[in-house]
Amino acid sequence: MITTTMNHPDMYNISNAIQKKAAIQCLDEFGKKINWSNNGDNAVDLGCGDGSVTNILKKYMPRNYRKLVACDISEKAVKYANEHHSDENTSFRVLDIEGELPEEMRGEFNHVFSFYALHWIHDQEKAFRNIYSLLSDGGDCLLTFLGYMPCYSVYSVLSRCNKWESWLKDIDLFISPYHTMQDPDIKVKEMMEEIGFRNINVTCKEMLYVFDSVEAIKNTVKAIEPFDMPKDVYEDFMQDYYAVAQELGLMEINNNNVGESSINCSYCLLVVCASK
Repeated sequence: MITTTMNHPDMYNISNAIQKKAAIQCLDEFGKKINWSNNGDNAVDLGCGDGSVTNILKKYMPRNYRKLVACDISEKAVKYANEHHSDENTSFRVLDIEGELPEEMRGEFNHVFSFYALHWIHDQEKAFRNIYSLLSDGGDCLLTFLGYMPCYSVYSVLSRCNKWESWLKDIDLFISPYHTMQDPDIKVKEMMEEIGFRNINVTCKEMLYVFDSVEAIKNTVKAIEPFDMPKDVYEDFMQDYYAVAQELGLMEINNNNVGESSINCSYCLLVVCASK
């Protein structure tokens, strides 16, 4: 069974280096586009997971921000985040951005952020309409989500194997809708224009992350995998996962002189800046 909620927030907290690095890179590069006021603003972070990236976001916000509400569909993740990252001005709550918005959140936020989350959403237009509704007039957003990602190609191959098809039968719910799309940046911009966003900038950013070991890849995949496999089944699955990734040429392996290997992972990250 596939679920798009986070099953392992504690593991994600120690295995989400790729997400943290990308968030820092994007905030460094695009954070200056956010128009902060001098009066103290309200912000929302969608798909906060364990809260560790929300914690990074706070370092880029002015000290006089009024309220930061971070949301995730996973009750486990929200509970973990509240226990580890909440403070006087920062809270975490359960929210399905693909569902109906609570009335008290409509038009409540000067800024909407989301890092590495929106690719989980099946109904993209509904999510972006909700983002528009969350914003106050003149508010802005900075959103990052996956386009092409090698692991999705691996899952597609494994889903066609008899050995794994029962586990991966709903794999399309997990794969980014932009993974195989031509010109996803253009498609996203057109959708946002139709909704009513202004000053839209969508960038398809080529990213590289270097895993320092095969074990690091396994831990990263385990932290976000939605299959909830038993440990012994998962170990077998990851052996096949790694073999398929090598067969498809999706991993560039670097060997040093002492028998250790690092693995390059190239992927596409969509970065959106826009205002209401």
